[in-house]
Amino acid sequence: MLTLIKNVKLVLHGNEVTEASIVVEDGKVGAVVKTYDYLSKYDTVVDGSGLLAIPGGIDIHAHIHDPQYLHHEDFESGSVAALYGGITTFFDMPLRTYVEDRQSLEVKVDAGLKMSYVNFSVIAGMMNERNVSKVPVLRDLGVKAFKTFTCRPFKPESDGGLALVLSEVSRYGGVNVIHAEDDSIPEYLMSKFRGEGRNDPLAYHESRPDVVEGIALNKVLSLTSFLNVKEGVHIAHLSSALGLKEIVKAKSEGINVTSEVTPHHLFFTKEDVKKLGNYLKLAPTLKTRDDVMALWQGLARGFIESVASDHAPATKEEKEVDTWSAWGGIPNLETMLPLVFTLGFKKLSLLTLKRFIEVTSENPAKIMGLYPAKGSLSVGSDADITLLDVNKCFKVKADALHHKVDWTPYEGVEMCGWPRKVFVNGLLVLDEGNVITENRKPKYLRIV
Repeated sequence: MLTLIKNVKLVLHGNEVTEASIVVEDGKVGAVVKTYDYLSKYDTVVDGSGLLAIPGGIDIHAHIHDPQYLHHEDFESGSVAALYGGITTFFDMPLRTYVEDRQSLEVKVDAGLKMSYVNFSVIAGMMNERNVSKVPVLRDLGVKAFKTFTCRPFKPESDGGLALVLSEVSRYGGVNVIHAEDDSIPEYLMSKFRGEGRNDPLAYHESRPDVVEGIALNKVLSLTSFLNVKEGVHIAHLSSALGLKEIVKAKSEGINVTSEVTPHHLFFTKEDVKKLGNYLKLAPTLKTRDDVMALWQGLARGFIESVASDHAPATKEEKEVDTWSAWGGIPNLETMLPLVFTLGFKKLSLLTLKRFIEVTSENPAKIMGLYPAKGSLSVGSDADITLLDVNKCFKVKADALHHKVDWTPYEGVEMCGWPRKVFVNGLLVLDEGNVITENRKPKYLRIV
């Protein structure tokens, strides 16, 4: 099948763009041309109307489909939200149900192929001494990334177990995705605050200060160096200037580590908890405005490689309880690219268009071993393409979004840069706000 996407703008470097057209052949980018032949030679012609064509967004950290928590999200609702946010590939992260063997993986893969509108991969976890022996089996089944915690309730039983997981995942060419928070200070502060009768939402955030991330990162990165792990260590949801300092230090010492930052850690501070309460309960916790700006600088300067949503919605009923029992996590998938575009490019001017593409698509693809098949619009790349309207701005409303739960912490926030057309595997799946169901042909990405 031969498709012409005519009259689009492509980013060259920095903020420089050029007018072009993209030829898609059998799901791949066949050519990028300034002029095109007779329209009659193409099976389909799509007018890009001067929109910005970018590689489809890749979210490498999204809690989409836990069989025990389908009232939060599932592959259908999550992938539709992804489409409306310009995302064409996501990595489904374990929520509470472990993905640790062939059977638990196949449950997710089968559901994704039946329900998803976008391409997907599955992250295994949570990893520990008991299931680390399954790493080679899961790698043979195409699993690239393995989630490991440094804190309860999912951490390995010992630091030796953490070292074992780091070593084995790297040995088989996988990526260790690390949730880096230490236990000791939160355990002490939670006990102290509860003893004082504190049940305010801010108490939760204050129980997990920045040093919690710093301690855990120092341990993980020291182990990475000692074990001579050359690649495959990725830090999830970096949340603090102190954490970023540990990353920068490790890179200066030659440690090969990558990291991601979430939209909420680039936008909210713990001061916002006073207004939104448990709706902003999440882990790692929110920090200060100085931390937010340090993370933006880290993203702009290349110390942080990627943006990832950490999409983890929950119902209002699970949020509107006492602070210590409330569910941790927020919906983030659909608003991720517009938020990063609006703040990073339009308002703060910290990200160029090129850097925006790098942190939302190119670098996630590189981290997970998908580049240049994905994260690029080069000839031969998969035709996962988002046509972005940089001038399309509106205030976010929960009832206009597409995730399963009926709220958003971004209610009333104006965001720009929403997609008008989204192609997945060369097929137009979102067109001017309409999902084209017959073009739903997702792929499970088996990554060697």
